[in-house]
Amino acid sequence: MRKIYTLIFVVVFLGIYKSQETLPYYQQYLIEGDFLFNPALYGKTDDVVLNMNYQKQFSQFDQSPNVQSVGMHANVFDRVGAGLSFFRDQNGPISSNGISAGASYFIPIDDDGERKSQFSFGTNVSFYNMNIDLAMLNPKDPGDPTLASDTNSLFLVYANLGLAITYRNFFAGVSVNDIALTNDIPIVNGIEPEPTKFIINTGYDFYLNEDIFVTPSVLMNFNTNSSRIMDLNLMGTVLSDKNSFSAGASMRTSSNQFGSQNLGISPIIKATVSNFFFGASYNFGLSDIQQYAGSSFMLSVGYKFENFINTRGYRY
Repeated sequence: MRKIYTLIFVVVFLGIYKSQETLPYYQQYLIEGDFLFNPALYGKTDDVVLNMNYQKQFSQFDQSPNVQSVGMHANVFDRVGAGLSFFRDQNGPISSNGISAGASYFIPIDDDGERKSQFSFGTNVSFYNMNIDLAMLNPKDPGDPTLASDTNSLFLVYANLGLAITYRNFFAGVSVNDIALTNDIPIVNGIEPEPTKFIINTGYDFYLNEDIFVTPSVLMNFNTNSSRIMDLNLMGTVLSDKNSFSAGASMRTSSNQFGSQNLGISPIIKATVSNFFFGASYNFGLSDIQQYAGSSFMLSVGYKFENFINTRGYRY
């Protein structure tokens, strides 16, 4: 019975909290999905990069939230990059779908010939649609006006901006996500747009020798609702000419005007074999609710194609 009450709470709470949310972020940015949250990273390498992710939350529930995303980005002309991504977020009776498309521009900082030092900026637009399957609900008051058939669908358009820099072994980025272009008034007909997010990340690759390096990094996610999420990450990598293997962990904490708490610890592994890459993350939740709901995991696969779009290559 307690599990049932917990499930009801999860569905109601996450339905309210995530109903206007675009692509939820977990550890995608640590397993080749950083371009999903910062458009300045479209085309950051010379390859055409395909990336797919699957995230499952609260694994002990049959209708627990899950997120799928697929994205592709590439250097498309001289110093110009472009990207396109899709996502689907299923949370009980609530389903969300989105598509983002945008472009970036790169400025080389030195002539290393390997794009290790460059500055970039980019932008994209996200089209987002949310639907509620009213047939899956069993409300106490069926006549509640918030459950009317004309209120079970929502369409929003957001803009996203980003800056990124790499200088040899140092990297950093800043992005502003979910800038509402429609329904931008705080509340219209009971609908509140997703709060604008400000994401800042930075890190450094410490090379122990030519084939092994360690990467500490931090990511901070602020939003206009005065809440903050911080990830502290540590990854170690062993590489050869075409292959690599990385392992590490990420610890996530959150805070707002009511206090702070540790959300979870996530071991992470990823590898590259020639042009194919894959990664996995398992989240050990530290909040009370996850004792009953279960933890979460993420799987990621992708492929780096030789650039058939811009055969001329990046212009230094």
